[in-house]
Amino acid sequence: MKLHNVIAGAIIALSITVSCSQSMNVSFPCSQSKKVPLPEAVAHRGCWLKAGNEFYINENCPAGVKMAARYGYPAIECDVKYTLDSVMVIMHDATINRTMRNASDYSPIEGPVYVKDLTYEQLRSGYVLESTDPALRTPIPTFREELEACKEYGIVPMLHSAIVESYRLAQEILGDNWIGFSSSKKPLDEIRSFSNCLILLDPGRVPAETAIENASSFGGRFGLSTMKHDMLIKPYIDSLKAAGCEVQASIFPTPKEQRAAMDGVTIQLSDFWWHQDEGRQAYDSKTCKKLSLDGGQGFEWTAAASPDFAALTLYLDFTGSIEVTMPGNRKYAFNHTEQGREVLGLRLYKTAPSISIKALGETRIKRLEAKAYEL
Repeated sequence: MKLHNVIAGAIIALSITVSCSQSMNVSFPCSQSKKVPLPEAVAHRGCWLKAGNEFYINENCPAGVKMAARYGYPAIECDVKYTLDSVMVIMHDATINRTMRNASDYSPIEGPVYVKDLTYEQLRSGYVLESTDPALRTPIPTFREELEACKEYGIVPMLHSAIVESYRLAQEILGDNWIGFSSSKKPLDEIRSFSNCLILLDPGRVPAETAIENASSFGGRFGLSTMKHDMLIKPYIDSLKAAGCEVQASIFPTPKEQRAAMDGVTIQLSDFWWHQDEGRQAYDSKTCKKLSLDGGQGFEWTAAASPDFAALTLYLDFTGSIEVTMPGNRKYAFNHTEQGREVLGLRLYKTAPSISIKALGETRIKRLEAKAYEL
């Protein structure tokens, strides 16, 4: 299920159903058949990729939209800024220093250069996006270029902007197939005056009842988005979903994004979270059944090959306490006193798909399934 196919109705959590007669994404035994709800994934600032500390695919650019389509993301988030002469460009920071270089010699930019202080032509002629690939060292993209790339590749943009003109341009190019996000009601009211796109409101720190009242006041399709992982716990999520709200976890840190996914958020905005394996064939996998580990014992697996563009998923059905380490030193600690399930996944670039599991106490793994994908 793709977000751009669902956007015309309510976005719903992706459900992967295990069947005895079919080979599905989660191939647990038939006696364990049940639905594993997973949120729709939104690539934060596009599907950017880094080689070490340097960008290969930069943030907020059409190349990131194209890469999002390659990795199977249905949607991307983008940020809009005005230049000095009121041209809408795509940039997250107030300055261009973190993501751009001097066009003349690709050297680092000395001193802060603010988007608002330069004309569009000055920005386009003086600077290029950072990339390890010279072909991707392109000028700062306009918002229109980003939207046109989204239309070309069938990607839904989630618009983080306070610029009213940006809303109208998104509507002009994509119809209702975009998402408006804000922590303020005023810009979202403006959006709803001419668009039936999905609206996401940052609720701040308020009870679920208040958050629902605030978000539902827009009418149409609505939801809530927050970076406050300590607030977005299962009872809160359940209350929002019961009222018809979409619930977005917004760039939660490891391992909080995993907990949000398993607690039932319907949308996951992330820099790395990946579960777009529907219809894909893994190039390598490892399955273990009835694996018993005492405290301190472990299990490791690395895929046979390491393609530049890859992804990794891990399905665990177990009882006990374990620590899982995935590439990028992403660590997840789980404790299930009764039989429980965890589903992890992340996108990779020039990194070998691998997992490392260490028992923190007596642990009985009923089934472990790791899969590596070339994208």
